[in-house]
Amino acid sequence: MRIAITNPYAWPHVRRGSERLLDNLARDLRDRGHAVTVHAMAPQAGIEDRDGVEYRFMRQRGRHAPRQFNQLHLFAMRLQAALAASDAQVVFCLNYFDAYAALRARARFGKSYRVVFMSVGIPTRAYFRAVPLDAWFMRTVLRHADALLVLSTFARDCLQRDWHADADVLPPPVETARFAAGPDAASSPAPQRPCLLFVGDVDEARKGAALLCRAFARIRQAYPDAILVFAGRVSDARRVALLAMAGDAATQAAITFNGLGQLDELPALFRSASVTVLPSVWEAFGLVLVESLAAGTPVVGARHGGIPDIIDNDLVGECFDPAPFDRESHNVDGLVAALLSVLARGKCASVRAACRARADDFSWARLGDSYERRLLALVARTPGSTP
Repeated sequence: MRIAITNPYAWPHVRRGSERLLDNLARDLRDRGHAVTVHAMAPQAGIEDRDGVEYRFMRQRGRHAPRQFNQLHLFAMRLQAALAASDAQVVFCLNYFDAYAALRARARFGKSYRVVFMSVGIPTRAYFRAVPLDAWFMRTVLRHADALLVLSTFARDCLQRDWHADADVLPPPVETARFAAGPDAASSPAPQRPCLLFVGDVDEARKGAALLCRAFARIRQAYPDAILVFAGRVSDARRVALLAMAGDAATQAAITFNGLGQLDELPALFRSASVTVLPSVWEAFGLVLVESLAAGTPVVGARHGGIPDIIDNDLVGECFDPAPFDRESHNVDGLVAALLSVLARGKCASVRAACRARADDFSWARLGDSYERRLLALVARTPGSTP
């Protein structure tokens, strides 16, 4: 099978969940014997061979803002020409911009490939109100793509409610083996120095770093030697503001900001933590939670977005109610209660085993076959048959 995977950005130029999914999916399909080509933007145009996967990069032009017309719109226009020369049987799109381009190129150039649109975000209609062109792109994709996929039940319900479109839920597979390997740094049920870990974009308000700092001040009352580690992008101004929210000097001294770091540092970080915390709202899935579980570390997250699909029992962690919110949750009491519950339970052998078993549900070994089967079924369909 010949497969083109498209997304405006690719790893490592941009490091988010969709870019991780693109990279992992390309390699998994390559390992299964398929010919894979990736189309994306990069700082410089060019073609790269990444261990048998061809990456075809367009030079990133313009700025991301304003939303009315930006580099993503330019990418959609330029991608059409690239797909006109493609011999792909399936174009797997991780963004509505490139999905629209794939559909437009198919119509303009008489291509016969199938178009799969996987919405890697939460497709609420409110997001598109400010940019009618984007709403038109999205409506066109939802009407004409051969398959629609979303990452969580929350995203599926939003798509049905706001766009009256049906999609299948297919979580993003995770390289769980990489996080499960290595020594178990937390072998006792009650670590002497509890460590709370946050992995994500600290600067993005909805991720909940501010809420976590306020909660951490309360956690320190029960666990005076607890520490909090932030791993992810953070500006100097944001760092200063978060430390001020944490309270006294001793609590501030117990908070570490590691910065963006390297991907290969994450397994050890997860293993050394007592709990990984993701107090986000509008989280499409929550890859870092599955990675933490694979390392044997329980998790805490908001009961919103895709997070409840991951935290399905007390042994693997707790969800807290984000309560009414605007851009971010402010429910300190709820987060503190969830953290205290997980910390009290500890990382005993049964907790670590349950965490790893749950992570396996999202592994490439479990979900990779589902992706391949769907693509093969699309290719096997006769032209004009109902999606």
